[in-house]
Order: sequence, then C-alpha cells, then structure tokens
Amino acid sequence: MRLTAAGHPGGTRRDMELRGIAYLGLDVPDVAAWTTFGTDVVGFMPARSRPAGAADDTVLLKAAERQWRVALHPAAAGGLRYAGCETGSEAGFAAAVEHLGREGATFRHGDEAELAARGVRGLVALTDPSGVQVELTWGPVYDGGLVSPVGVPRFVAGELGFGHYVVLPPDLDASADFYVRVLGFRLSDDVVIAPGMSLQFLRCTPRHHTVAIGGFGPVSGLHHVAFEVDDIDQVGYALDRATRAGHPITASLGRHRNDRMLSFYLRSPAGFEVEIGCGGRLVDERTRIEN
Repeated sequence: MRLTAAGHPGGTRRDMELRGIAYLGLDVPDVAAWTTFGTDVVGFMPARSRPAGAADDTVLLKAAERQWRVALHPAAAGGLRYAGCETGSEAGFAAAVEHLGREGATFRHGDEAELAARGVRGLVALTDPSGVQVELTWGPVYDGGLVSPVGVPRFVAGELGFGHYVVLPPDLDASADFYVRVLGFRLSDDVVIAPGMSLQFLRCTPRHHTVAIGGFGPVSGLHHVAFEVDDIDQVGYALDRATRAGHPITASLGRHRNDRMLSFYLRSPAGFEVEIGCGGRLVDERTRIEN
C-alpha cells in the first residue's frame, strides 16, 4: 500500500476545502432500538434542541458542540440516507458551488425546509452513484458541549470532520470519479483484496479517510460508519458496553495497517456495522508516506 500527497491526476488542486463529515442521516428500521444503541453503547446524547424543520419521527443525536451529528430516520431497511460535508465558511461554500458548476455536476440548492431541518445556513445536494445524498453545507448551529449518558466519550470531530463511512457502490469507477473529480477528495491508498475486489480510501482533510468505497461484486450498500474517540480507554469502555448489551462484535479489537486506527466493529440494530476507534492516522499533504 502507498499513500500519496497528490492521490490522483490533478490531486494538488484545492478548489474544494471540505472539513469532512458534518452530520449523517441514517435509515433505521427501529428508531427506538438505534437510539438506545447510540446513547447507551456509542455514547451520544439526545439533542438538547431541535432544528425547527426536523420531522417529528426523526431522532437527533448529539456528539459535540454542534446541535446534532446523527439523525435517525424510520425506514424499511438500514442504510445511509445522506451525509453532510461542511465547507467552513460562506466564502468556502460559494467556492464549492462554483467548483461543482465547472465540473458539470448535477446538484440542487436546498430549500428553506431543508435548511431548517439540517440547522444550517446554506446547502447544496448531490447524489453519489450508490444513492447517498451528499450535502455540502455551511453555517451550523452550536448549542453547547456533549454530556454523554455514559459519562466518558470525547469524539474527535472539528476540522477533521466527524468520523467516516464506507459504502459498497454498484459502480466503483463511477463512485471514485464522483468523490475525486466532482468533490475534490484525494486518494490516500487502495487495498486490493482479490481480483475484482478492492477498497479505495479517500480524504478531504488530514484524516486518513472520510469516505471509503469498495468493489465487492454484486454486494452494495452501506458497510459501516465510524466514530473516533480520543483515547484507547474510551474504546475499551465502548467495547465493554457493547458486549454487556449483547451486540454482535463483528471484528475484535485491533489496529488497521493503513490508517493506524485502533478499533473494533459491532453490528448495529439497523444491520450495518459501526466502528469505534482511536488514534487514526493524519496524512501530511506535503510528503509521500509509505506503509
């Protein structure tokens, strides 16, 4: 494996200055079960305030100073409905919209109802080749820090963004083009698992990856979402809580070779997996890093 500073042809271009994931909208068949999982195992808290436009059947969870980070939407099957990526400023948002226009991307501006529901001042929405609505935003609402029901989690977010997600799209090349050319992500590395099976790890901040896309034949959909905490003790506490609650541990505690994250995976009540870890690698854009 190799990490490169450029990552793709034209990879030093910085038309888009995204700050990683701002929020995630999850489809879950059992909102109550996922709410309990999100608070009692992961360590989120119910949002202390709600955007005016949030639907009554949507549960919002808080992980840091931002008003909310995870939205739970009732649905027949589990998955990722939308992911917000923050631009950081009104000027950055305008530059992102200009970039999308130059790339010939199909996008739309959010209406007043969507802005109210997300709790942001600006939003444009695109759909990635796997069906996830990717939203570029600016101007979030902040309403105070996290007071976790389990007492200890401190989630790594800020300018690195809030964790990452991994999707298995029906067309890997189309998804790579969407995230790299259209959204300006850079390739950190790719992993060839077997002929016709690979994972590409893509970044838009120094975090090793914000999105990973995988080609695994006919398998498609959301594989997992990941949340990073700031020390190993919190990973251990989360593993203890998950085990006590009886959630299946799908990958035991270990460290990834490429992003150095020390983490474990568990099955969430919606079927897709959740990764909780610490110590994720930061990629220095100025240098080439070899594994």
